[in-house]
Amino acid sequence: MNYQWIHQQFSNVNMKDARLQKRAVQIAQGCAEHPDKSLPDRFDDWAGVKAAYRFFSNSKASHQTLQQPHYLEVLEKARWSEELVLFIQDGSELLFNSHPWTHGLGPTADCAGNGLIFHSCLVAKYHESKETEILGLSYQEAWIRPEKKSVDSSKESEVWLRTLKKSGRPQKNWVSVGDRANDIYDFLHGAIGDGWKFTVRARHDRKVEINSAQERLFPWIRRQTAKCKSTLFVKANGKEFSGEVELEITWAKAKLLPPDKKSSLTAEEVTYIRVWCPERPKLEWLLITNLPVENEADAQRIVEIYRRRWLIEDYHKALKTGCRIEDNQLKQASRILALFGIVGVIATQLLAMREHCRLSPETGVEEVVPKCCIMLMEQRLRVKLKTVRDFWRSLARLGGFIGRKSDGEPGWQTIWKGYTRFKDMLWGAGYV
Repeated sequence: MNYQWIHQQFSNVNMKDARLQKRAVQIAQGCAEHPDKSLPDRFDDWAGVKAAYRFFSNSKASHQTLQQPHYLEVLEKARWSEELVLFIQDGSELLFNSHPWTHGLGPTADCAGNGLIFHSCLVAKYHESKETEILGLSYQEAWIRPEKKSVDSSKESEVWLRTLKKSGRPQKNWVSVGDRANDIYDFLHGAIGDGWKFTVRARHDRKVEINSAQERLFPWIRRQTAKCKSTLFVKANGKEFSGEVELEITWAKAKLLPPDKKSSLTAEEVTYIRVWCPERPKLEWLLITNLPVENEADAQRIVEIYRRRWLIEDYHKALKTGCRIEDNQLKQASRILALFGIVGVIATQLLAMREHCRLSPETGVEEVVPKCCIMLMEQRLRVKLKTVRDFWRSLARLGGFIGRKSDGEPGWQTIWKGYTRFKDMLWGAGYV
């Protein structure tokens, strides 16, 4: 992760103090170079550690303030993109159950939980080659859940639509993607009203209208016969082996009826897509979309779009496992939120490393990688590197990737472990 990228993300934070802005870049650089280390291990001397603690204690260093320049840059790239741009949303939580001395946190989904809640929108370009290019975050919101909910407090589910509104007016090629928690009528109705396209996995067995007759969604869509087929590689689960399975796909249009309490609202016409595997009954997706579905190619394209939703789960893993944010020892929730403001941006680049090597795998390695790095890798592993894919797989080998035919492509964790080890090799060879 180069200094130029770090400087671009954090040098323009609006903290109204040039010294704090400079410190933000220095702290971000330390977090990027050693994302899996503790806070003291990310800096070369004690002065740097103390400066970091003072920075996180400063009221001007808030989560939103630190991430705002990143949002603006990501949205600018999305506006100029000619490819489809996916806005993948999901929520999660940071748990600090083993840190009882940390003050200011609140309850989580676990009844005994102690932590904070956050909701992220990860933006990625979707190329016709079915590969994705991570752009970053368009918005991220973090909050402390109160012990007792007040009567006047808003619903947490409103964050889904609020996130879209923070992204501004949507372009024609922007698509919001969400899982079953995103199946909220207010969100669907609001997204259509604001001009958004979406693909959401259905959770509720709602009433739908087909040819002026009302039916329940799940029984109706499951009666539809398959119109096309596709394949999916699934991982081993219990007694079920990993391998490629055949999926059946069907789709039909229907009107999404509002809840009884909101019957004054108009019904919205959407398309429901069912994806299922006869061999594995538990493998079933029921998708809601307002993208056009006129033929087999359209339906399969939307299924591929929904499959990219897993990127945000990988982002959560990069945040928690790669950057180890839940292991920090800060004793105030406000300081954790400030650290989250920096680490939340850096985690997108850990994930982008993996997607980058998949985007242009056959590009010549000398066009992308410095010659000294190529020579050192070839000498260390006794291989001949020709393409970018060769280099990334070699980097992953340093992180524990075996590279058997059944292993597929390396994940970001093994790539990052290999990259960390390779940096030490470069240092030892005198190239750094």
